[in-house]
Amino acid sequence: MTFGSNAESMIKLIKMKLKMKKLRSTLLIAGIVLGMGTMNAQNCDGLEITLNQHVQARTFSQGYPVLQQALQQCPDKKINYYNFGETILVSMIANTQNEAEKAKYARELSELIDKRLKNFPNEKKTFWQGEKINYELQYGLIDQKEALNRYDALFAVEDDDEEDSAQKVSANTTLNYFVTALELLNEQKVDFDKALEVYFATRKLAEDNIDLRSEEYGVLAVKLDSLQQIDPNKKLSDRETQIMAIAQQSKDLFVTVHEQMEGILSEYTTCENVAPTFANQFEEKKNDFDWLTNSLESLAMLECFDSDLYAALDQQRTAVWRKNNPQAATTTSVAPTSSRGTVTASSYARGVTQYNSNNFSAALSSFNEALNEVSGAQRGDVSYYIALTHQKMGNNTQAINAAKRAAGFKAGWGAPYQLIASIYGSNANSCGSTTFQKLTAYWIAADYANRACSVDSRSCGWARSAAASYEANGPTAEMVFQQGLSKGARVSVTCFGGESTRVR
Repeated sequence: MTFGSNAESMIKLIKMKLKMKKLRSTLLIAGIVLGMGTMNAQNCDGLEITLNQHVQARTFSQGYPVLQQALQQCPDKKINYYNFGETILVSMIANTQNEAEKAKYARELSELIDKRLKNFPNEKKTFWQGEKINYELQYGLIDQKEALNRYDALFAVEDDDEEDSAQKVSANTTLNYFVTALELLNEQKVDFDKALEVYFATRKLAEDNIDLRSEEYGVLAVKLDSLQQIDPNKKLSDRETQIMAIAQQSKDLFVTVHEQMEGILSEYTTCENVAPTFANQFEEKKNDFDWLTNSLESLAMLECFDSDLYAALDQQRTAVWRKNNPQAATTTSVAPTSSRGTVTASSYARGVTQYNSNNFSAALSSFNEALNEVSGAQRGDVSYYIALTHQKMGNNTQAINAAKRAAGFKAGWGAPYQLIASIYGSNANSCGSTTFQKLTAYWIAADYANRACSVDSRSCGWARSAAASYEANGPTAEMVFQQGLSKGARVSVTCFGGESTRVR
C-alpha cells in the first residue's frame, strides 16, 4: 500500500511536472510570438516613418528599397505605404533616362495599385482602378483602345449612393477617358456616336462633382458669412476651414476639366448635331426605359427641349413607364429624372422652351408645375428659372425671393446671388426716397456679388468686377458723416422685400 501510494504520488508528480514543463513551453512560445508581433508592428511603424522622411526629403532612390521591404513585410498594415510608394515610383520613372528602367518602374506602379486594392479593398476601389488605367496608358503599358474599353467598364459601374457615384473617379481619370475617346475618333477607330456617349458620361460626372463640392463649400461659406455679419473677425474651425479648402481644390479641378471638354467639343455638341445619334437608335431601343431616360437626360444637358426628338422621347418614355406600371393611377407622374439626376420633367422642358420664346407667363406656370415634379438640388435649377422669368416680367421682388430659394436648394451656386446683385444694382433708384437710401442699394448689390464669389469660384470673374463697380457707386464718406453714421453700422433699404448692410 505504501509502495502503491508512493507510486501513485510519483506518477502524479511526474504528470504535474510534465504539465508545468508544457505550460512553460507554451508560454515561452507565446511570448516569442507576441514579442515578434510587437517587434513587427514597431518595424511597420518605423518603415512608415522612414518612407515619409524620404518622400519629404525627395530622396526617392533611397526610399525605393525601404518601399520594397515595407510591401514585403507589412503589405496590409499601412495604407501610407501605397501613398508614399506612388510618389516614389512616379519620381523614379521621371528621373531615369533608361527606357527599360522606366518600363520596370511603371509595371511596379501598376502592381502597387493592385496590392493596394487587394489589401485595402474598401478604400476608394473605383478611384484606384481609374488611376491604374491612367498610369498604364501614360507609360505605354496599354494602348488607347484597351484603355477606352477599361474606362467604359469603370464608368458603367453604378453606385446606389449618388454622392459615392460622383466621387468615384478623379478629375484626371474623367479627362483621360474623354481625351482617349476623342483621339480614337480622330484616328477613325471609334465613331462619333461612341465619342458622344463618352462626352455625356464624363460631362455628367464633372458636373456632379462640381455640384457636390460647391455644396460642401457653399454651406460653410454661408456659415462663415453669417458669423462675420455679427463679428467680422469670426472664423470657422480649423477642420471646417480644411474642408472648405479641399472642396474648393477638388471643385476647381473638375471646373477645369469641364471647361476643357466644352472648349473642344462645344461646336459639335449642338442640338442639331447630337439629335441624329439618338434618332438613329430610337426604333431599336424605344422600349428600353433606361435608354429613353438617359437619352432625355443627354438632350436636357444641352437644353434641347424644343426639338421634335425630345418630345418623341418624352412621350415614348411615358408610354413605356405606364406599360411597366399598370397599377399606377393615370394621374401619377412619371419619375422626372434619370438615375444621374438631371431635370427631365416635361413641365420643366416646356417651361424652358416657352422662356426661350419670350412667353414668360406660360413659362412661369410650367416652372411652378415643375417644382412639384422634382426634389433636392433640382428644385434649385427650377427656382432659378422662376427667378429669371419674374425678372423678365419686371417682378423684381418675386425674382429675388425665387433666387434666394434657388440658392437654398442648391448651396454653393453663385448664379442666384449674381441675379440678386444685378437686380439691386440696376434698380437702385427704386430703393428709397433719399439719395443716401438709393445709393445704399449699391452696397447691397456689392454684398451679393461678393457672396456669389465666396460660395462659387465660377462666379468670381464677374463678381469681383461687379462688386468693385457697385462699391464705387455707393454712398461717399461725406454722405455717411452727414447721416451721423460710422463704419460698421447697419443700414437698411425697404425695396424688393428689404435688406440691410454694413456702412463702409
